[in-house]
Amino acid sequence: MIFACRGSAGMPFIRVPDATESDIQKATDIGAIGVIVPTVDTVEKAEAAVKWTKYPPFGRRSQGGGQYRELWGNDYRQTANDNMMVVIMIETPEGVANAEKIAAVPGIDVIFAASTDLGNFSGHKQGEPAYEALVTRIKDATLARGLKLGGPLAWKDRPGFSFFQAPGETVLINAGAQVILKNAPAPATR
Repeated sequence: MIFACRGSAGMPFIRVPDATESDIQKATDIGAIGVIVPTVDTVEKAEAAVKWTKYPPFGRRSQGGGQYRELWGNDYRQTANDNMMVVIMIETPEGVANAEKIAAVPGIDVIFAASTDLGNFSGHKQGEPAYEALVTRIKDATLARGLKLGGPLAWKDRPGFSFFQAPGETVLINAGAQVILKNAPAPATR
């Protein structure tokens, strides 16, 4: 799927399990140009995400091997440092409490307010004042630093949000199939 992005406007992102060298290196070696890091509760985890996605002097990513050169060319090292997007997901009350400090970490491009897990970890539901206060704190911290604010596609009309999570691949495949079937010529009759 990542190789299919070659020569297109599509930029491949991978949501890694954690902000570790191993997890991020695997994603970047196969050509991801965006890394999404879940459950970022601390400045240290946000810093680790940046550290392992960027080559020196901005980070500590090793040269590694993989298909990235075939996708992005021989100047991939500079391409990665210039274009790698680091997306941090804030999903817990602890992460929200540290939102201002997390947003201040150099090298972060997007902070994603993880709607479902904010409810999961806080015990509050979307629309409740306590839940909305969590989202507002993430929003304010993110926008104050000039970063992009992410959330689910359902939040596309919320002010300040400009980076969205699309539906999963099964929904997208189904939607594409429906379009193809709707536009297919009628079967020939005998």
